[in-house]
Amino acid sequence: MNNWWKYGLVFVGGAVVGALVYKNSREIRNLCTKAMGGVMDLKDKAMETAEILKEGAEDLLAEAEAQRKAAGTAEAKA
Repeated sequence: MNNWWKYGLVFVGGAVVGALVYKNSREIRNLCTKAMGGVMDLKDKAMETAEILKEGAEDLLAEAEAQRKAAGTAEAKA
């Protein structure tokens, strides 16, 4: 099959897909809207989880620094 037939078939296939999308555009739009809403909910949950983890890590770091300072002052007094 030469390039003319190959490109011609690709064009016809694209036209068919375009016609189907145009015919069902309302359903496709609703499906895409629901999918984007789900993705945005997932992003919000991930951001909340990341914030909780960040706060926990900051607390651990603050406690470790306080223990290190306390150990340093105890050694200095000894």
